Order: sequence, then structure tokens, then C-alpha cells
Amino acid sequence: MRLLERARKEWFMVGIVVAIGAAKLEPSVGVNGGPLKPEITVSYIAVATIFFNSGLSLKTEELTSALVHLKLHLFIQIFTLAFFPATIWLFLQLLSVTSINEWLLKGLQTVGCMPPPVSSAVILTKAVGGNEAAAIFNSAFGSFLGIVVTPLLLLLFLGSSSSVPFTSIFSQLFMTVVVPLVIGQIVRRYIKDWLERKKPPFGVVSSSVLLMIIYTTFCDTFSNPHIDLDKFSLVLILFIIVSIQLSFMLLTFIFSTRDSNAEDSVRRPRASLIDICALAHLPPRSDPSRKCTRANNQVLDGVKAEGSEADEADSLTQEAPS
Repeated sequence: MRLLERARKEWFMVGIVVAIGAAKLEPSVGVNGGPLKPEITVSYIAVATIFFNSGLSLKTEELTSALVHLKLHLFIQIFTLAFFPATIWLFLQLLSVTSINEWLLKGLQTVGCMPPPVSSAVILTKAVGGNEAAAIFNSAFGSFLGIVVTPLLLLLFLGSSSSVPFTSIFSQLFMTVVVPLVIGQIVRRYIKDWLERKKPPFGVVSSSVLLMIIYTTFCDTFSNPHIDLDKFSLVLILFIIVSIQLSFMLLTFIFSTRDSNAEDSVRRPRASLIDICALAHLPPRSDPSRKCTRANNQVLDGVKAEGSEADEADSLTQEAPS
């Protein structure tokens, strides 16, 4: 019984395992050109659904206020498109002397040069209670920057150049990210009261769509007949990826909480979880910013209570006859 309850709480993680298993059993269903047509349903419809969902669920003032967090945006973009790929390159220089498959290391460097993930960054940030509005801005802005920055990084670290269809990628990002987000905000204005009364499960919808993206991605992977990797390299690279994720999650949390200001220590971890969520999924209970928020709220409540008691005592003293 407890196992079922646990599975219900962690349904997303269970869904990832199921999606990967289903992709392994029958990869032909989710490959490009297959019955699901992921080149249309995933590349366009699924991503557009996620951002329409975000536009529908977010208050307009939350989106507008997220735009002015310049330090946050600067931190995330530099961390993602400069610090992270450079650190991965240094780490891979050490791994290059080992027997790990060379193409796995090059693949890891390629992934390290990629911009923030458009859909998963938003969904996973929402899942841990982070700043979804800032996540939307940074994932979209980072993706547009990545059109130019990523090829330059690949040329710098791997020495390989490639031509990028700038116009088609820009138009695809605009149509699947910006337009659905704006439409969602427009629709929200007309059904705002209904949304606040019914509280639809926006998070469940977006997470379900993300599972579909994961499924089709692994279908492409398992349908490739040319994959020939030794198990040692594969297991070792998986361990390295998990270690990198945990290390950078800890690093971003340290950066976000180093300010001694109590108000910032509550706000900034929630905002900087955007970058953490771009690396890995955390269950809601492990969100450290929630613990910080609860602790600070308890302190503030205690201060307010003591202050009100002191005021009440002073008023009674003044009213008492001399």
C-alpha cells in the first residue's frame, strides 16, 4: 500500500521509466515518420502546448516582473553558455586519457554547449516550486542565443564547424514558444475567474507532454542500428552525467544563497532553481527554497507576535489608572 502511495507521488519518475521501457520494446512507433509523427506532434504541437499551458497558468504581472531580474538572467545565461561548457571541456581533458569511448566524450561536450532546454526547463522548474516566469524567459532567450553561441562553442571546443539554418530555427522557436505563450495570456484574461475557481492541473498536463517528448527521443535512440558501445563506457558515462548534475545543482544553490540578506535568501534560491531544473528533476519535497521560506516565515511570524504582544502590554499600561 505504501509502495502504491509512493508511486502516485512520484508518478513522473515512474512515467520516465515506463516511457523509456516502452521505447525500447517498440521504437518504431515514436521515430520520425512513424505513427506518432513526432516531427510534427513533438517538435511543434507538444512544445506549443507546454508554453500555451504556461501562458494560461501564469499571472501577467508575474511575467512582466520576471523581465526586470537582470542579475538572474545574466547569471543563468553565463552559467549555461560559458561556465558550464568550459568546465565540461576541462573535465573531459582528464577523461580523454581513459578508455571511455571517444564519441561519448564528444557527445557530452556537445550537450554541454547546448542552450537551456526549452520545455523541460519550464516544467521541472514548476515541479519544484521555482520561478516559472523567469524560467520561461531564460529558456526562450537562451534558445535564441544558442542559435549563434552554440556553433561557436562547438567550433572552439571540438574544432568542428556547421551551418545553422538561422531563419527556420528562429521562426520555429517564435511559433512554438512566443506565440503560444501570448495566446495563453490572452485567453487567461477572459477565463481568469474560472481558472482561479477550478484550478486546473497545469503541472500534470505539462509533465505528461514532457513524457511524450522523452518517449519519442528514446525511440529515435533505440531505433539507431549503428549504436555499438561497450557497456563499461556507457555505464561510466551515465555515472559521470549524474555526478555532474549533482555537482552543478549544489554549485548553483551555493551561488544563490551566498547573500546574507534574509529577504534575498528566500527569493533567490527559488529563482535560481531554473538552472538546477534544467539539469535534473527534483521531487517537490526536496526543494531547499521551500525549507528556507518556511523557516524565514516562522521567524517573521515570531517577531510579529512578540511585537504585537509588546504593543498590547504598553496600551494596557497606559490605560491603567495611576
